[in-house]
Amino acid sequence: MKQTRDLEQLPVSKLLIRFAVPAMTGTLITSLYNIVDRIFLGRYVGELGIAATTIAMPLMMIVMAIGMLIGFGTNSQISIRLGEKRHDEAEKLLGQGFFLLVTSSIIFSTLSLLFMDQLLIMFGATEKVLPYARTYLSIVVIGTITHQISFAANSFIRGEGNPRVAMATMLIGGIINVILDYLFIGVFGWGMAGAAWATVIGYSVSSLWVLHYFLSGKSVLKLRRENFRIRPEMIGSVMMMGSPSFIMNTIASVQMSLFNNQLAKFGGDTAISVMGVIMSFNMVWMMPVIGISQGMQPIVGYNFGARRFDRVKKALFLANAAATVMSIACFIFIEIFPGHVFRLFISDGGSNVIGVGIDAIRRFMLLLPLVGYLIITGNYFQFTGRPKISLALTIIRQVGFLIPALLILPEHFGLNGVWYAMPTSDAGAFLITTFFFFRELRNLARRIAEKPASEIDAPDDVHENEQRSEE
Repeated sequence: MKQTRDLEQLPVSKLLIRFAVPAMTGTLITSLYNIVDRIFLGRYVGELGIAATTIAMPLMMIVMAIGMLIGFGTNSQISIRLGEKRHDEAEKLLGQGFFLLVTSSIIFSTLSLLFMDQLLIMFGATEKVLPYARTYLSIVVIGTITHQISFAANSFIRGEGNPRVAMATMLIGGIINVILDYLFIGVFGWGMAGAAWATVIGYSVSSLWVLHYFLSGKSVLKLRRENFRIRPEMIGSVMMMGSPSFIMNTIASVQMSLFNNQLAKFGGDTAISVMGVIMSFNMVWMMPVIGISQGMQPIVGYNFGARRFDRVKKALFLANAAATVMSIACFIFIEIFPGHVFRLFISDGGSNVIGVGIDAIRRFMLLLPLVGYLIITGNYFQFTGRPKISLALTIIRQVGFLIPALLILPEHFGLNGVWYAMPTSDAGAFLITTFFFFRELRNLARRIAEKPASEIDAPDDVHENEQRSEE
C-alpha cells in the first residue's frame, strides 16, 4: 500500500529518479548481454563473429517484441488497475501475463529451431557468416523462456512499485554473463557457442530471481494458481496496450534484416560488422533512455488512472528533458571519439572495420539529439491507455520513413545511403511526433483546468511533509 500511495503522493521528480535510475541500470545491464558478446567475439573470433551476432539480431528483436507485447501490455494494465484500486484484477493480469510468456516462448523456440537456416539467410547471412550465426542462435533460442521471464516478467516488479528489485534482477544476470563470456570465450576458447551459453545462463539466473520474488511473499501482487490462464475479457486490452512495442520491435526486426541485406550488397561482411558495432553503441545510449521511459510508466499510468493529470504532465516533461540531455551527450561523444567505439570491439588488425566505421557512425547518428524525445513521447501514449496513437507514431517513423529510405537511398548513394537512412527517418518522425505532443499538452491543460482546486496536486514540498508525518 505504501508503494502505490507513493505513486500518487510523492514529488514527481523524486518518483522519476526512484523508478528511472534502477530501470536505466537494469536496461543498460540487459544491453550488456549482446555488447559483451560482441566485444569478446570481435577480439577472439574476429570480424565474422561480430557479423554473426548482427545477423542474429532480427530474430532476437522478435523475441523482444513478444516479450514487450505481453510484458509491457500486462504491466501497463496492472499500473492502471492499481491506480483505480482494483487489486484483484491486477493479480489476475499478473497470472495471465506469466502464462502467456511461458506458452509463447515454447512455441517460438520450436519454430525457430525448425527453420533456423532459412531465417538466417532471410536475415542477410552470407556464406561465410552463416555457420557462425547458426551456432550462436541455435543455443540462444533454447533459452527464450528464461529471457522472457527475466526481461518481460521483470517489468511486473517495476509496475507494482519495486524498481530496486527489478534492477537487481538484470544486474545479477548481466554480471554472470560478463564473467562467463570471459571464461567460455577468452579462457576455454568456445567461440560462438561460448557466447551463446553465457547469455542463456545469465538469463536463467535472472529468471529464477524473478520467480523467487513473486513466490516468496514479498511482492505486492501474488502469483496464484487460479490466475494462470487466459482471460478473454482481459487479453484484448493487454494486447492493445502492448501492441505498439510489439509492432515497433517487429518492424525493427524487418528493418534490421533489410539493413543486413543492403549492407551485404553494398559493403559486404565488413559493413555488416560495422553495423554490429554501431548497434551495440546504440544500445548503450538507448537502453538508459528506455529505462527513463520505463521509470515514467508506473508514474503516468497510475496517476492517469487516478486522474492526477498535473502529475502526468510533470512526469512527461521531466522524462523528456532527461532523455534529451542524454541523447545530446552521446551525440557529442560520437562526434569527438568515434574511433574509440570501434577499438573497444575489435583489435587494430580489424583496421578496415574501424576505417569504414568512423564515418558510418557519424552519418547513422546524425540526428541523435532528437531520438530520446521521440522514444519518450511515443511510449507516453501507450502508458496512458492510448496505444493507437503510439502505434501510429511507430508505423510512421519505421514504415513511412525508414524502410523507404533504406530501399531508395542506397541505390543513389551506395553504402552511404544505408547510413543516412536513419537520420532521414528521424527527421520525418520528429515533425509528426511534435504535432501529437503539443496536442496532448493542450488536452492535459484542459483536464487540469476542469478539476476542482482541492483535487489538483499540491506542491511537492507539501506532499513531502505529509509523507514524513505519516511515516
